[in-house]
Amino acid sequence: MNPDAIVVPSGNLSVAWATAFLRVFDAPGGELSHPLVLTVTEFDEQREPIEIPAIRSALDETICGINRAAGKRKIQDVSATASTIFPHMSWSPRGPRPAQELFERYITQVFPRLKKLSRLNTRGTYFLRMIHATGLNGPGNKAKHVNQLGEILRWWDRDHGQTRRSALQVSLYDPAKDHTGAALSGFPCLQQVSFGYTDQGLSVSAYYPTEYIFDRGYGNYLGLCQLGTFMAHEMKLPLNQVNVFVALPERGGVSKAATRKLADALRPMVADSAVAVVGGNQ
Repeated sequence: MNPDAIVVPSGNLSVAWATAFLRVFDAPGGELSHPLVLTVTEFDEQREPIEIPAIRSALDETICGINRAAGKRKIQDVSATASTIFPHMSWSPRGPRPAQELFERYITQVFPRLKKLSRLNTRGTYFLRMIHATGLNGPGNKAKHVNQLGEILRWWDRDHGQTRRSALQVSLYDPAKDHTGAALSGFPCLQQVSFGYTDQGLSVSAYYPTEYIFDRGYGNYLGLCQLGTFMAHEMKLPLNQVNVFVALPERGGVSKAATRKLADALRPMVADSAVAVVGGNQ
């Protein structure tokens, strides 16, 4: 790892995001010159991430205020962002539906509604690409759909929990669709998710070339944790940790002034948590 990488070793999802946000808020130009590595390790008995409601509420209220001032939904709230990675409203560890039923329902019912609701979803969502990736394969390069999560779970069951570790990954970036060179592109920012297992349980690791920490960070980390909850449940493992690597962390598509009140509110919350942040300069 780059010795100057900024490491946020917090166990708590809310505090980890708040710590990362304050780093980019304080950074010149609103971006860090070193990669950000963030780890979440606090989960409840249902394998769901433990949050601090005051931190999440402060962020959602700030987003709501920005949207109200703009007269439109400029930024999605935490829950909406998280749902692009995992549809938490369609599956819960407290009353889980079969994985295949979740996959089919998302493809045939949930995503079509999301596509109608927002033009941002016209190229898909992260979860759709995890369960309905497209590509060419076989004689004649025939089009093929791949359920990446479904295949991982099938292999895991086939191999009795000893699947080759390098096989436990899903790709989100599709060069045929995404390698356009456009000046702006909001999707996909998340490129890859991998799953690892040890005696301590399942780990989830995600890679972002760049990420807006204010606009999407909290929702992204929550969605990855919820994805981990689902996969750990299906693989019959405890959820050990969720790791996020961001090569170029940025504050986001809003001004520093628009987020100053939020930053001021978060500082004492982070200080009270006694989280240590180690690593390089901004």
